Amino acid sequence: MEERRRSPRRTVHDGIAIVPTTANVQLLDVSLAGVLLQSDQMLEVGSEGSLSLTLDGSRFTAQVHVQRVAATGSEDGWHLGARFVGLSPDDRRLIARFMAP
Repeated sequence: MEERRRSPRRTVHDGIAIVPTTANVQLLDVSLAGVLLQSDQMLEVGSEGSLSLTLDGSRFTAQVHVQRVAATGSEDGWHLGARFVGLSPDDRRLIARFMAP
């Protein structure tokens, strides 16, 4: 399958994301552009929320905008592709440091 993402990704293990909604979400991966979340409930494209987690031992909080929603093809529910909205230079550096091999 051809990769369509513009930014490289790095898998996040045991990541939990907090999005102000009644849907439970799990953080699957992160890039400089955004995140891939998994949810047991479908969210609408265009939904916005706040993401809060720890990356590389540092607290990271960002606003996200849901760009893509796709069924996972199993009982796990939905994959939600969300882009970051207005990341600060410090937040970009934190993600870049986390992404470094």
